[in-house]
Amino acid sequence: MRAMCARIRMVSNSDLKDILEISRQIWGNHDYLPSVIGDWLKDLNSYTCGVEVDKRLVAVYNLRLVEDGQTGWMEGLRVHREYRGKGFATALTEHVIQKAEKLGVQRLRYTTATANEASMKLAERFGFAITLEMSVFWHPNLKASPSPSDFPSIRRSDPGEIHKLLQSSLSVMPSRILFYDWKAVDCTLEGLKEVGKSREFHIALREGELTSLSYGGLRQGLEQSSWAFTIYAVDSTGFLAHIWHNIAEASRRGVSSITGTHEVNFEKALQRANWLSQEYWTMRMVLLEKILRQT
Repeated sequence: MRAMCARIRMVSNSDLKDILEISRQIWGNHDYLPSVIGDWLKDLNSYTCGVEVDKRLVAVYNLRLVEDGQTGWMEGLRVHREYRGKGFATALTEHVIQKAEKLGVQRLRYTTATANEASMKLAERFGFAITLEMSVFWHPNLKASPSPSDFPSIRRSDPGEIHKLLQSSLSVMPSRILFYDWKAVDCTLEGLKEVGKSREFHIALREGELTSLSYGGLRQGLEQSSWAFTIYAVDSTGFLAHIWHNIAEASRRGVSSITGTHEVNFEKALQRANWLSQEYWTMRMVLLEKILRQT
């Protein structure tokens, strides 16, 4: 058997067929990569690289500069199932870190599932530290149900209003980090505006104080669309209100598949919601960070 000829190179539009093939092996054909790869390749702030073996792209990784180039966001690490265990993920991670250092990035960040042992080992190997843990749940075919009468009223909002409200509502989002679609940015006005490019904000107030918020938007998959949303709240009532609200938002758009991200302390409240079908799956994800240079 001849040795493989492997090299790391930039990804181009001619690789889309190979990327689709890689994605078919991920998350039961619900991988988000096909919906974003085109944007990455057009984005001047993204550096998308991959491993080519015998003229075939078998692995991919993206480095995206955010927050005025101070943060390097690492995303979309994928290795084709037939080529795993050959060190390609390690080689790509090292390559991306070196690229970030050359670009003068202050810190690197990425998210991964705690159950992803390979990804967690990579994080440890390259000196990434866990900064925050969140819960994720998803349901492939959920229908909206009547809203419980004790839920607070929820209305539409915008980044400017939310940024102002958060200044006096520290308990709503103690971490001051915005998670969306397995990405994260600091909760600044700029970060809220970035999230707002693809998400709709909704809030609940009590005596003028912000008590809960969520933001959701459509995520395009290979076979079907889903409604992806994130929730922050001071109590379980507000949390469940936004769960129902986002289920209703998905239903209004004719979408039955949902993916929700929320703080770990609301896991039990989700389990106790008797109006939510039990046919859903959960996992935890972590935000990992590596400081490259001190400010």
